[in-house]
Formats: sequence, C-alpha cells, structure tokens
Amino acid sequence: MVQALSLVAFTVSSFLISRTSAVPTSSSCCDAFRSQFPGQVDIPEFATAYFSAQESDITPSCRVNPKTAEEVVQVLNITTQNGCKFAVRSGGHMPWAGSANIDEPGVTIDLGFLNSTTLSDDKGVAHVGPGARWGSVYDAIAPEGRVVVGGRGEDVGVGGFLLGGGLSFFSPKFGFGGDNVVGYQVILADGRIVEANSQENSDLFWAMRLAGTNFGIVTRYDLRTLPSTRMWGGLRSYNLSFALDAANAMLDFTGKVAAEGLDTLGLDFGNADEFFTNFAHIEPDIDNSDVFNATLDIPFTMDTTRSNVTLKNLIQEIDALFASGLHVAFRTISFTPDAQFMVDLWQEGLKIFAPYQGNPNVSWTLGYSPISLSMLRAIEAADDAQGLATEDGAIMITNLSAFWTDDISEDDMQSKLSQLIEWGKATAQERGIWRKYLYLNYASPDVDPYASIPTDNAQRLRSIRKKFDPEDVFLRLWPGGFKL
Repeated sequence: MVQALSLVAFTVSSFLISRTSAVPTSSSCCDAFRSQFPGQVDIPEFATAYFSAQESDITPSCRVNPKTAEEVVQVLNITTQNGCKFAVRSGGHMPWAGSANIDEPGVTIDLGFLNSTTLSDDKGVAHVGPGARWGSVYDAIAPEGRVVVGGRGEDVGVGGFLLGGGLSFFSPKFGFGGDNVVGYQVILADGRIVEANSQENSDLFWAMRLAGTNFGIVTRYDLRTLPSTRMWGGLRSYNLSFALDAANAMLDFTGKVAAEGLDTLGLDFGNADEFFTNFAHIEPDIDNSDVFNATLDIPFTMDTTRSNVTLKNLIQEIDALFASGLHVAFRTISFTPDAQFMVDLWQEGLKIFAPYQGNPNVSWTLGYSPISLSMLRAIEAADDAQGLATEDGAIMITNLSAFWTDDISEDDMQSKLSQLIEWGKATAQERGIWRKYLYLNYASPDVDPYASIPTDNAQRLRSIRKKFDPEDVFLRLWPGGFKL
C-alpha cells in the first residue's frame, strides 16, 4: 500500500511541482487541508506548543496535523501544488523564530500526532514517530528493559534532536543520538515515501544524521536500543568562588571519561548566585569509578547525587532548572578544553549582562559539555557527517542560553548574546584554542553549522540533497532550519 501510494505521489507531485508558480496562495493550501483533513486543522492546543515565546508568537495561515505518513504525503503535495511556504514542527524545542513555525502566508505542518513508540520483536530497535518527546519514548520502552541514546529533557522532541546530532547521557560511549539511528522513513520532495538505512538509500541514510531541513520530512526513526540500567547521578550547586576549581575538575573528567565513556558531566555558569554541575553514570553506583573525583571534592551548597536512580529521575531534575514559554535564545562556541577560558568567558558575560543583574525576568547560563575522546571514537566509527576526529583531540562545546520575559528588549538580549560569543571567539583565537566546529542544535540563525564541518562532507551533503530534491523544493518552500 505504501509503495503504491508512493508511486502515485511521485507522479502527482512531479506534475504539481511544475505548476508551483501558477497558484501561489496559502488560502488554497488551507482550504484543501480543511477539506481533506476535517478536524485536523488549527487545533488550539498545538498552536502554542513550543519551547520559546518567539516560536509560539508566530501565526501561520493555518496549521495542519497529519496522523500518518500517507497524510504527510498528501499535505506536502498540496503545499507544492500551491507554492505555499511551510514549516515542520516535531517537538518545537529549537528556540529561534521560524525554525519550526512560520508566519502567514506560510503554513505549518505539525507532526504531533505521529508520536508512537514501539519495539521490534527482538527489542533491539525502537520505532519512534517524529512527534514523540523523549520522556514518552523512555516511558514506552523502559518496561521492556530498554533505553535509547536520546535527549536529556522529557519535552525535547525526537525529530529536531536527531537531525542535528543529539547530545545524550549515553553520548560519551555511543556518540550522538543520530549515530544510533539505524533507519529512517522519509517523505521526499516529490512525495515518495522511502526507507533510508545501510541497505536502502545508503547515501541518504548517511546524510540524515545531520539533515536539518534539507532532505525530507521524517515520519519514522528506527533507533538502536540498549539494555537499560539504574544509574547514579544528580545535581550539585557551589559557591561562585569555586568556579575555577570546577572548570579544572571538568578537564580532569574529560581526560578520564575517555577510557570507558560511561559518564557525563555538565557545568553551568551564569547570572545566578551559585553555579551547578549535573552528573550521570550509566551504572547504579560509582564505587569502581574515579572520573568524578575532582568535581566531587569541591565543597558544595546543595547535593542531589544518589545511587540506583532512573534515567527519568535525572532528566526531570534538569528539566526543573529551565522554564518554557519564555523568550529563549541559544548560541554556541567550541574550543580546546581550557579551564581559565571557561571562567573568563563567564566573567565577560557578567560584564556584558551587568545591566540586568538582579532582574528576575532575565537569566542566562553558559553550559559546558565536553566531547571526549571516547565519544569521538564512537563518532568516527559511525562515519558521522559532522566529521569530528580523535586526532584533533577533545572539544568543549558551549550552550549559551538565555531566558527572558516580554518586557525585556529582544534586540538588546540578542545583541548582548552575540557580543559575548564574539568576545569568546576572538579571545579563543588569540589563545590558540578556538575550534571551528558548531554544534547545530545549539547554533543561532546568524551562523552556518554546515560551514564548520569538513569541506568534503559538506559537498557530499549538498550532492545528496540535489539527488533527492533536484527541483530545490525544500530550499524554496521550507525556509526554517539550517540550509546547505
């Protein structure tokens, strides 16, 4: 049935694409959606289901909510027939305006109904819909004793996370989340439904691990599962006077985790009166591990670390630190791990954001996460399109994130965030520690993550995009996300 529909879709869509410029009206798209999908257009609870206010505040001409891959084909054919620009929403966690939503006259294709998670008969693969959130995925497979290399937040969507890499508690051992996808079901620009895996469309399969919005609309992810286990982990907070100690401890951790990759450590400095770390160890206890010793030796003010907890316990603690529905921005910079630079970047942030110090309506943090040698080995083994290599050494990536309310100037906040990143880049270059790499899921819309990967990989991605979308339909009609 799917194959038959795909052939029809291919024929119909090819004809429709040739007529794209003839009827360029969003009202035609919306009228057709309402006719073909009664009750699935402009559902109120979906309209504001975004992580950031910038995305929630955008109003498309209409929002359609397909329930199956076949319905996604029909929706896509309608948009190409009428030349309607569109956005695709999976979980809606990318914060910048236009990444998963669109202003009128554009239309938004919301995949929230495609949210199922099922296991293969041998439990080795989880089949996950693009509209699922990681909390629901973990809940679905935990009773079967399985887990996947997924997000560190319950409400983070599956789709955007995996198409931009995906950092996980399991990444130090198994690489990016995208490195653990064994197959994709993809709707191409011409309306065909194809499978992309190591045996079918293997070139597209390679590209999808850093696909963004370039190659197709994914309607199913096949994720390699791992045996689940109880874990050790939690949060600690510290007096600001121990900032350099914590940064040095992070470097000690980065070296030690390279051996087995069973651990993650995050370090967050910001405008709060304290800073914090988050720990995760993929075993019930750390009796036989010394990777956290340097960090655990630092005097703390609050501690939730404990043994024998679940993955959900740990991500719920992290979720509680970050509010949703506010204005949100992410920016990123990468560098060779350097403790003094980590502290200096934070101190510069305190200077830049000094006008907002003490304002309860503004918060910002620099979140540091190392890509250790153990993770680089996993990335190399997967032949990840991001092209990170062990020979280049460990990388410290940064998520500069900010949250603010409606009464704060958007332009001023974005300007200050940009100023801090530019200072960091210039200073890291002066010190010889700057790294070109930009992690896509933390990037801001004024940069090009694809320019930060090896040139050969970027060219290969572009050639694959041209093969599967020769008419540049997604380049023309799907403006959100990062484009090759």
